[in-house]
Amino acid sequence: MQRLIHLLNKPNLWIVILLLAANGAAWTFALTPQTTRVVEPRLEPDLADLRQKLIEGGHSGERFTIVITDQETEETIAWYLQGHPDVPFANPRVQIHPGYVEAWGEARLAGLRIDLHGRARVELRDEKPVVIIEELGLAGLVVPDAVRQRIQQELDAQFDLGDQQLPVILTRFELQEGQAVIEGTIR
Repeated sequence: MQRLIHLLNKPNLWIVILLLAANGAAWTFALTPQTTRVVEPRLEPDLADLRQKLIEGGHSGERFTIVITDQETEETIAWYLQGHPDVPFANPRVQIHPGYVEAWGEARLAGLRIDLHGRARVELRDEKPVVIIEELGLAGLVVPDAVRQRIQQELDAQFDLGDQQLPVILTRFELQEGQAVIEGTIR
């Protein structure tokens, strides 16, 4: 009994127990199916109309305005993901605020479901949207700046068109509470 009391008084034992409990809780959370809000995949109607005009051709010089809400953004992302099953992301949730966008979702990595959270600004530069990641979190933990910067580099590379131009000239990209307003002209 004396040995047991002596053992229980050691701080290292409690640290090990705490770490094992935290590790177990993390794995339980990662492997347990979570109840998530299902977003219906649907391309926002104004985006669908613009997409159709770009596919058809012959609409050069036409102006367009798109107002897309939080929910429509979520549905459009789900629509895109539905056509790209190789992208390991699901259940998008978006909140648009003046000057920035917050997004949540799930990534599937090595068979695990990992919650993601991000905050980004979107700016127009040379008639093109530029996404700047301000904050990124995985499983409730903030991603270190070096990792966030590396992801930003990959994102920039994905959106870099080189000498190519977008099929539209964007003249306005404004983030307001609950919606984004996009205006431009078809090339």
